[in-house]
Amino acid sequence: MSYSRAVQELIDQLGRLPGIGPKSAQRVAFHLLKSPAEDANRLARAIAEAKERVSYCPRCFNLAEQGGECAVCRDPRREPRLVCVVEDAQDVVAVERTGEFHGRYHVLQGAFSPIDGVGVDQLRIKDCWPGWSKRTSRR
Repeated sequence: MSYSRAVQELIDQLGRLPGIGPKSAQRVAFHLLKSPAEDANRLARAIAEAKERVSYCPRCFNLAEQGGECAVCRDPRREPRLVCVVEDAQDVVAVERTGEFHGRYHVLQGAFSPIDGVGVDQLRIKDCWPGWSKRTSRR
């Protein structure tokens, strides 16, 4: 027996999320289907609102709301000459939790992985320092 088209589509879409395999996608789908409609609608609204309101900081590429700079880049107490280069926004949160780093960040938005087809052109490496591409193109 197979699932209805709508249920299978829900399972398939959940299965596309990182760390969610077929069995987990099935469990989450059935949990959502058993939940009150308002719970599912609240989740759908939260996803839609985050996609609409959250973008990337134009300075460091961390997550930011409403197309502006992130909270770290807006903070005048940050040491602008001290930059921590991280893979993604989750790493910014991890470093911030330590309370030890008081500089700024540069978020690469991925990890260098030639085997997966992720090279320097797919990452925010050239955006790390102003004039980086000008300096490297002269060599």
